[in-house]
Amino acid sequence: MGLAKSVSGWILLGLGCIWTGSALALAFFAGFARSWLFALQFFIAASFFLISILVIYGGWRMLKGQSPERHETLIITVVVFIALAMIIMAVTYSFTDNKRDLEIPEFNPRAITELFAFSRSDVYVDEIPYVKASGSDVRLVNYKNATDPSWAELIAFLQRDATDERLYEEDVFACADFAELLHNNAEAAGIKAAYVGVDFVVGAGHALNAFNTTDKGLVYVDCTSGFSSPVVAELTDSGDGSEACAHDKIAYVLEGNEYGVISMDKAASLEYRFYEEYEQNWAALESDREAYNSDVATYNADAKAYEADVDAYEKAVGGRTYISDPDEYQRLTEMYNALKAQEAELERRGNELTARRELLDERQEAMGGCRWKPLGVVTGVEIYW
Repeated sequence: MGLAKSVSGWILLGLGCIWTGSALALAFFAGFARSWLFALQFFIAASFFLISILVIYGGWRMLKGQSPERHETLIITVVVFIALAMIIMAVTYSFTDNKRDLEIPEFNPRAITELFAFSRSDVYVDEIPYVKASGSDVRLVNYKNATDPSWAELIAFLQRDATDERLYEEDVFACADFAELLHNNAEAAGIKAAYVGVDFVVGAGHALNAFNTTDKGLVYVDCTSGFSSPVVAELTDSGDGSEACAHDKIAYVLEGNEYGVISMDKAASLEYRFYEEYEQNWAALESDREAYNSDVATYNADAKAYEADVDAYEKAVGGRTYISDPDEYQRLTEMYNALKAQEAELERRGNELTARRELLDERQEAMGGCRWKPLGVVTGVEIYW
């Protein structure tokens, strides 16, 4: 009988410790959210904590050879707390307009990293006054040992990082989520990063990142995909002309001027005037491309007419190799000479179009295959390191 009490006591102590740990962990997680669901989790954690204390106390009494507290009291306590939790959950769900706040978010390994950040002396978390698509605040995980990168190191990191491959969904994962994720990934990789909020004269603001490179100074990076769809270059006779547009972009931010971005591999300079020249070159390229496409359409129409004239000539000749009628011979000769002149002219125009196409391709290669239209005129910029 003494052995049974000892075993029961140790079991109660073990269960109590497990409950205590679970309650503390649940309360720890609850501290990172603002929704009703996590407030409810905090309440449940508190109840588990109380229950665990009662269980530990009962186990301790059994190990001491004393009779445990009445089991009915423990059972009633458990039932009461579970009932209260269910009632609070039902009432909360009924009176909450935005049911998304009551959904348990999918598991995110980054959240675990953020939790452990609090226990590290070289890591700290800042909550800034910006809201993500889910409604929760942006949380920046900063590493004290992170350093400013060189331009080459920044580009190498962005090429490795997959933030720009995430799907943009306005109510699920928007620009603030992209900027938060890129910031935290960069800091975890040892690269000091900033979160940047931009306001426009018209419309909603935008979020991006900034890096203070050691060789090129401050660099703005916009990795959001889908917020502004790219214009993909396409020539009339070049097939679909499409290519995958990488969404890691260098942003050009200057108050009082339009916010623009250029594909990372085509941003040869960080000066705002480079962006202005880039936009002018794109406009000129598009104008020349439209003129080229129009000339190609005219050429194709003329080539089709030439083929019809050739068919008419061959029909008139009828396969004959000798024409006895001088008038008919003269007429067919004139038709033949006109066709040869048309052929030579079409060949000349075709060669000219080919040369123009090659030049357009070279210019397109220098500009890149994707262009993002400006989002608006910048009225304010906030940077959080």
